[in-house]
Amino acid sequence: MKATITGKHIDISPEIKSYIEEEIVQLEKYERNILSGKAIIELNDKRYKVEMEICVKKHVFTASDESFELIPSIDNTFKKIKSQLIKYEKKIHDHKK
Repeated sequence: MKATITGKHIDISPEIKSYIEEEIVQLEKYERNILSGKAIIELNDKRYKVEMEICVKKHVFTASDESFELIPSIDNTFKKIKSQLIKYEKKIHDHKK
């Protein structure tokens, strides 16, 4: 799986990069067929905007969040992605029955 982390108007520290990569790896327990993950972190007027894109075989999941603190914004974005993945898995399993 390929993970891309980009910063706009901000330098991303190695700790933040490893935190995001670990979170992307943890998403694999919800969907095993994750092909790639992309995160864009942008700093505008002391507000952090985190945009996330997770690609699976036939679908792309996107989520974003904006706040004054970076880590809670990252966590909220991952919560949104997780709920989308869970909903997607339920839909696939219900459809196969």
